[in-house]
Amino acid sequence: MCLMLRSRDIRIAKFRLANPLCLAPLLGVNCIAFRLMCHNYGAALVYSPMLHSTGLVKADDEGRSSMLEFVKEERPLAIQIIGRDPNIMAESLQYIEPYCDIIDLNFGCPDKDILGQKMGAYFSKHPEQMTKIVSKIVGSTNKPVTAKIRIGWDSQHLNQNKAAKILEDAGVAAIAVHGRTTKQRYSGKANWESIKQVKEKANIPIIGNGDIWSADDAKRMLDMTGCDMVMVGRGAMGNPYLFRRCVSLVMEEKALPDQTTEQKGRTLLEFIKLYSKVQPVKRFTELRQHSLWFCTGAKGASTKRLMLSKAENEEELVRIVRKEFKV
Repeated sequence: MCLMLRSRDIRIAKFRLANPLCLAPLLGVNCIAFRLMCHNYGAALVYSPMLHSTGLVKADDEGRSSMLEFVKEERPLAIQIIGRDPNIMAESLQYIEPYCDIIDLNFGCPDKDILGQKMGAYFSKHPEQMTKIVSKIVGSTNKPVTAKIRIGWDSQHLNQNKAAKILEDAGVAAIAVHGRTTKQRYSGKANWESIKQVKEKANIPIIGNGDIWSADDAKRMLDMTGCDMVMVGRGAMGNPYLFRRCVSLVMEEKALPDQTTEQKGRTLLEFIKLYSKVQPVKRFTELRQHSLWFCTGAKGASTKRLMLSKAENEEELVRIVRKEFKV
């Protein structure tokens, strides 16, 4: 079956998606404006940043509302939660269900503080412990439940097939597989062969994740692994236009050129305007950081970053963008 035909019927449970591209749950990156930009440029599914289930349950109303910043225009939306106590995780569902279409469970975060709390990628060493969590969550919601994993604890202990079987048997609707081990964190190359192995044995959709920096990468991921969808993470930071290029190549077999420096500047101005419009709480440091990411691939990127880093408010940021990007 050709890639184009396969891509037209992408489903996660009852949700039919327009294409096989999705935005990864990037912590510290996926604000409303960025998720919405990626959606507008072609991401068929966007993920929230990771939300701590205990934090959701224990927060007061004001604190909780700051975690639940979502708009209907970005849907379909997957909200990702992390935790280790099945009961607390199930209790947190009441707060996120009104906003999302899919609930995603984080079994892949490799940060030391997360591992120290026996959460996230801790389960790559103890995959059998995922069963209680998944079973509890699946039994506590009518929403599709998915999960995100890594391929193992380290290169000597790859267990992605075992982990995927445990998750499928427990009732998840799809699995995103990051082709790196916990010890790798975000270094080295992603092991796409391990993703392929999961897809060959699974009876549910598999989402490939790791080293998607271009449209060619997305197409190769689909072709080489046979996975159902591709999850774009760091490659999308400051580059939501990547989704338009990926969708064009994967769905229409048309290669689009990367944006020129001027076009990148116009896209950044679009993002700044959208951020001002949709973010319920404006955080200038967040807006400025996104602006720095947008410099990647532009001519004179280092100079542009330096100038943008000196901006102290949105008006100044816009003036610098117009000058440095010549828009």
